Amino acid sequence: MKRFSSQAIVDNKYLILLVLVLIVNTVLLGFGYNIIKEHLAIQEEKLVHRQKFARDLWDYNQRLAKELGVYDRSTVRDALSRLTQEIELASAGDDLARTVLTYGRRAQETILREYQARQIERILTAVNQDTLVQRISGRKDISIKVSLEGGILIEPPEVLLEATVVQIADIAFENEIVQNISVDITVEDGVGRIAVPFNPVEHIKALSAEIDSLRVAMREIRSTAGLLEMSGPGIIIEIYDAPDGFTTEAIIHDTDVRDVVNELFASGARGVSVGGQRLVATSAIRCVGPVVMVNDKHIAVNPVVIKALGDPMILESGIDIIRFSLESRRNLFFEIEQVDNLTLPAFAS
Repeated sequence: MKRFSSQAIVDNKYLILLVLVLIVNTVLLGFGYNIIKEHLAIQEEKLVHRQKFARDLWDYNQRLAKELGVYDRSTVRDALSRLTQEIELASAGDDLARTVLTYGRRAQETILREYQARQIERILTAVNQDTLVQRISGRKDISIKVSLEGGILIEPPEVLLEATVVQIADIAFENEIVQNISVDITVEDGVGRIAVPFNPVEHIKALSAEIDSLRVAMREIRSTAGLLEMSGPGIIIEIYDAPDGFTTEAIIHDTDVRDVVNELFASGARGVSVGGQRLVATSAIRCVGPVVMVNDKHIAVNPVVIKALGDPMILESGIDIIRFSLESRRNLFFEIEQVDNLTLPAFAS
């Protein structure tokens, strides 16, 4: 009986301990839930505040663009649309903060840049309406600088009427936002245009592009002249002596080869080689006894192989007459193959 009571006491102690643990865990869970809830509420409140700030920033940029007269410009509209899109996509406070910092700054920069461009356009219009400018013959350069500290500086000073200078001042200082403006105008025969400022980096880029273009043109010229390999579609012509022919009429002569080559060039051939020798402006095709020489080098005969680049159908039809004449009168034989990709060698001096 005593043993049973002791066991019951031990079981009761474990039960009480378990209940206490459950109570403590419940309290901790509740406390943790309240902390998390408060934290989420704070974060949500921060996000709401940041979203409101972002929308206020967008409204400010929109008003600024309208006040400066550049709201209708496509670049400004694009910048404001991008800001709106990024604000809507931001799902957390940190994302929204980065969005405001990045795209808000870009929108303001775009607005101010377009405003400066608008001011320059209006200043150019005022200059072109000046009667003194309209009387300028030849070329004259005008420099206009505007700053809040220095006011308006025009070089040469006597080139504009006083009324035009006042109009430029009204344009430059019409808003509280005063930007430093430097405008170089070139007047030719009474018409002013914005002079493109010298930019060393852009100048180097332009020169590099021009050099690349010249290199391409030089390569094309060298290729056309025969000094470089040339590839493309064309035809391969093989001309054979008459079967069992040994008389003068039955074998190929330099005049026959020249006639075929001349017809190919007349049909628009971009390049021609004979017996593996590229033809250039100084090339000669001649016979030395029974041997045909091209560029002073012996070539293989029977067949004489002529390759030409150009439209294959036009080239082949272009030599129909000379081909028919040689085959019918002297019994020479032509084999012609049209190919999609043919390479002519460079001229070997």
